[in-house]
Amino acid sequence: PCLSALDPNAHWVTAGPPPNGAYPLGIYNMSPWKRKIRVPSVKALAAPINMVVDAMDIIGLKAIVEYSGYATQKSGKPYNNKWICQLIYRSEAERAKLINIREYINTALVREVAEGNRE
Repeated sequence: PCLSALDPNAHWVTAGPPPNGAYPLGIYNMSPWKRKIRVPSVKALAAPINMVVDAMDIIGLKAIVEYSGYATQKSGKPYNNKWICQLIYRSEAERAKLINIREYINTALVREVAEGNRE
């Protein structure tokens, strides 16, 4: 749901445990994020991740959200991960625009899934 409010030039920081170079931590806007993060992740999974909001705190135009994600890998193994995101919005007319994301994820698990589901 937050992606529909995402400004295409949003500042998106992806971080987590040290990835040993296999997971592209960094700062993105929407286009490079899709190419470097989303596309490789989708290739390793049999279906999209079912994202569930576990907790959320909203303070003005900032939200702190804890997500759980559940999917099945192409190998048949489950993929269950957690995200913590800090989302910062800018008010634009009648609608808020998502302009900054700080995403923390278990990148060691993401790397393991990517390596275990190579074509």
